[in-house]
Amino acid sequence: MCLRGTEDDPAQVFPEGPRKHHPSDVTARQSANKRIQNMKSLRKEKKKLEKKFATPAPIPEPGLIWT
Repeated sequence: MCLRGTEDDPAQVFPEGPRKHHPSDVTARQSANKRIQNMKSLRKEKKKLEKKFATPAPIPEPGLIWT
């Protein structure tokens, strides 16, 4: 009795598909590009927050408040 069939094709058993990259497979250039993108987004967020908190809301004068 033979367990392995004659028409078994290894390519069909283990199809070549998009493989997930192990962190060590990532190139130095890809890593640098990712860091650059991260720094750009942080800088953008910081600028947005600085604009938001730069000027406090104006305090109305006491004579203009309705009671």
